[in-house]
Amino acid sequence: MKEKHITLFEEKTQCCGCGACMLVCPTHSIIMEEHELGCVYPTINSQTCIGCQKCEDVCGYKKEGMQNPLPIVTYAAASKKKENLRKSASGGIFGAIAEEFLEKEGIVFGCSMENVDGQLVPMHIGIENKDDLVKLLGSKYVQSDLNDTYEQVKKILKNKRKVLFSGTPCQVAGLKSYLGNADISGLYTIDIICHGVPSRKFFADYLKELSKKAKGFVEGFYFRDKTFGWGLTARIDYRTKDGKKSSQVIPAEMSSYYSLFLNSEIYRESCYSCKYANLNRVGDITIGDFWCIELEHPEYLVENGGVFSTEDGVSCLLENTQRGNELIKEYGRLLNIKISDIEKVMKWNRQMREPSKHTEKREKLQKVYLETEYLGVEEKFRKELGIRYFVKYVRNKMRLKKWRSKCKANVESNIC
Repeated sequence: MKEKHITLFEEKTQCCGCGACMLVCPTHSIIMEEHELGCVYPTINSQTCIGCQKCEDVCGYKKEGMQNPLPIVTYAAASKKKENLRKSASGGIFGAIAEEFLEKEGIVFGCSMENVDGQLVPMHIGIENKDDLVKLLGSKYVQSDLNDTYEQVKKILKNKRKVLFSGTPCQVAGLKSYLGNADISGLYTIDIICHGVPSRKFFADYLKELSKKAKGFVEGFYFRDKTFGWGLTARIDYRTKDGKKSSQVIPAEMSSYYSLFLNSEIYRESCYSCKYANLNRVGDITIGDFWCIELEHPEYLVENGGVFSTEDGVSCLLENTQRGNELIKEYGRLLNIKISDIEKVMKWNRQMREPSKHTEKREKLQKVYLETEYLGVEEKFRKELGIRYFVKYVRNKMRLKKWRSKCKANVESNIC
């Protein structure tokens, strides 16, 4: 007999879409459904629900006490391996730690851009060998599909194997809440400094528009390509119907999706009141960009006799728990680490102080998207940029031409 009517959320601000409630339901009465703007929310089948309230109890987003006190230690850090640096968004911290973790027979979970029926889908996967690690490297500015990841982690931990899980703070909190009283002595978690997450549908629709213009398919999308060094430049890999491949490198401000992301206009509702946008972290360690390290720690840069390069990228690394300390000590062999201060990180990472804020453009943008799909969003973006779009386009073309000439003259250079 049902004990009560279950209400998982009253406002969309109260759900982060992690799916823990769906996985814990004993009668499989919950599914994650896309709402009109593409963000996923749990829907309960009232006919099969038994009112056990497990779904309410497991919600990490509503639970108190999930977060750790202030970070124990703050570092500036970067991978010692150039390959990790080139394929990572900033300092390659995750890649360096994950590589060591895999070598010691652990299993690593993170977000990958998987090709599903010819479309790129951001989803969490688990890997066991270093050859697959490249899939998890780099930032993906879109909400990943966790599917049954939490269940997989629980089974692996039960078999006494170690797990490294990386995700947004709400995904880490969801995992910990789902695991409940299970033995988590083999679990290590990394949360990222997160701006917010757009829906997978919005991102998929953007890729469809790119594919139409290219008269082919988008095979790869990399938000933080380092062709021109550490920064906010994307790379898109295309394949035409006859099999020809090409790539396009574009600054963030020339991409409608990327620009709207950076301007905080396209996140799910919960992101604008995110409980994790502060110093009380949920992961054992926190990683992000160490923006403006040249101002905060000029002594750490290679040109001043240090070990870090602003061309390659530098990360901030927060040690939040004793387990985080163990993670750095046991799996940080491939890292260059220097002590820093949390205030220096906070100064250039607003998401460490408060949630992202959108403008009045968000509501208008949503209306355009619902009425005209992504084509209308793209047209609105270009119209607002006006002549600036074409100026940026020409400048980027010239920049690419100069870079390619340099590569041709120096084919053995690490830049190419």
